[in-house]
Amino acid sequence: MFDVISIGSATVDIFVKSAEFRLQGNSLTIPASSKSEMIQGFIQSGGGATNSSTSFCRLNLKSACLSLLGNDPLGLYIVNDLNKYQVNTDLLVRLEKESTDYSVILIATDGSRSIISNRGATHLETTQINWDKIVDTDWLYITSLEGNLDLLETLVGFANEHSIKIALNPGNRELSESIRLVPLLSHIEFLLLNKVESETLTGIEINQPNYWEKLLSYGPRITAITNGREGAYVLSSSEKLFSPIINTRPVDETGAGDAFGSAFVSGLIHHLSLTDALFWGVKNSASVVSSLGAKSGLLNLQEIKS
Repeated sequence: MFDVISIGSATVDIFVKSAEFRLQGNSLTIPASSKSEMIQGFIQSGGGATNSSTSFCRLNLKSACLSLLGNDPLGLYIVNDLNKYQVNTDLLVRLEKESTDYSVILIATDGSRSIISNRGATHLETTQINWDKIVDTDWLYITSLEGNLDLLETLVGFANEHSIKIALNPGNRELSESIRLVPLLSHIEFLLLNKVESETLTGIEINQPNYWEKLLSYGPRITAITNGREGAYVLSSSEKLFSPIINTRPVDETGAGDAFGSAFVSGLIHHLSLTDALFWGVKNSASVVSSLGAKSGLLNLQEIKS
């Protein structure tokens, strides 16, 4: 029996931090033909499913990760990294002849980052899931499925049939198919979007008067909108909450959304109010961006309560 199963992407993340990286407008730049020194660098498993499942375990929940890996050294690295955090890896699917996804994350000294990803054929399909193994859980935490709306529709139907709650943090490819995505949202317990994603979905800017009404009309019981260093909102049929960020010096913003969403859902599982669950999300996110990597700063239950 699991408290929550995280479903979605799994990667190996290679972090490179250098003082030579400069934020210019919306671009992270490096001088051409330069040979730059690295301030810091390391390797860690990444992707929404591994990040969130690790966070759930840190917050004293029984968690599993369902992702597709290649049968290669990078795939083995992810398995070993998740085992280190006590995430159940029995649901991981490994393809014999494919390679595992990986990313190189370039980080400036102010925490700004750009991600260069190598996406292989590790695209999770409905037929690759052992459905009998995921029926015994209270929640599914679904992250990017790389645009596989067929799988998302099947997961939503399966969860509703078995009274499993769904938290959804869709990726850009899912959001680009809004005609298929929007009808599913009324079956979602918790929807997590960032500001840009929410404006893409609604077609309305956040400062417009009908923005919140449009979000509410989609039907999730709870919706959270994160806005980077501007804070986060939580919306339900009866409440609209806002929290500023916790003042911290960002080192690396990778995994901030995963940390927020997983801590918020953990708060719900631990029977917190929306206000307290929002605080958990903001606190966990602030801790993660204070360290390099998406997992290094994840809080445990005692730390997030203090």
